[in-house]
Amino acid sequence: MAGPTTIHHARSNTFGIWDISFISLYSPFLIIPFECFRKQKPITQVSIIIIATLLLGILVELGQSAFSRTPDTGDIFRNLIGAGVAICFLLPVRKKFPAKSMRLFKLTFVILIGLQIWPIVVALIDEQHARNEFPVLSDFQSAMQLDRWECGCAISIEKDIGCQGNRAMRADLDTQHYSGFTLKYFPRNWNGYQWFQFVIYNPSEEVIRITCRIHDKLHTQGPQLYADRFNKTQSIPVGWHTIAIPLDDVRKAPAGRKMDLSQIYAVGFFATQLPHPRTIYIDDVRLMK
Repeated sequence: MAGPTTIHHARSNTFGIWDISFISLYSPFLIIPFECFRKQKPITQVSIIIIATLLLGILVELGQSAFSRTPDTGDIFRNLIGAGVAICFLLPVRKKFPAKSMRLFKLTFVILIGLQIWPIVVALIDEQHARNEFPVLSDFQSAMQLDRWECGCAISIEKDIGCQGNRAMRADLDTQHYSGFTLKYFPRNWNGYQWFQFVIYNPSEEVIRITCRIHDKLHTQGPQLYADRFNKTQSIPVGWHTIAIPLDDVRKAPAGRKMDLSQIYAVGFFATQLPHPRTIYIDDVRLMK
């Protein structure tokens, strides 16, 4: 059996690394010592760097659509951090500014860089935990696990509510046509396992119908038809319930093909057209042999 060597479209190596690159990209570029630039007063040099950073950042963001990427104003902020690093640590005339002020600016930009890097550090730690914990996909014993999920509703990790008296994820479903949450970051190779299992809790006496959907990477590359993925709706009465889905059913679910269990892309849970908001809990999402 092939082991789970990768986390599907991992948080740390997609937008996170891309975002941090904006900090390093501008630092060396904006301090090129053109002769006309070096003759300017220190405050003028700083102003030129900041204005050039803003203008270049805005132009880059306006051109994002040409590369199938959504413009992000946060990139402009990261550009300015890069410019600040250049000014505080690399710009030759920085020594002409008051020492106390420069130390304060250096500390400020170090903190700002740390705040930008921290989410990537957290993602890397959780990705390693996910590899170590596999075939458990999410048991919510760590607050970091919440970032493995994308939500179309409010989600949180609650203590002393899980199926074994520990933690579980709470989802507050609303009355939109589809309201739910999706597991997006996990080891994607499910070959060698026979069951996909999760535990769900309905705290209400009123039955709720929850649909579980599973699809592979190939599904995302087409029109994403309902018949091209696995869908199963369950009526959940009050209390805790363990739901086990045969992976052979998942494999055979797409019409006209077999789902690739080595390339599972996402697992979703949702309710459809609820008449009023409902709360459910989910725990111990895992694969079983």
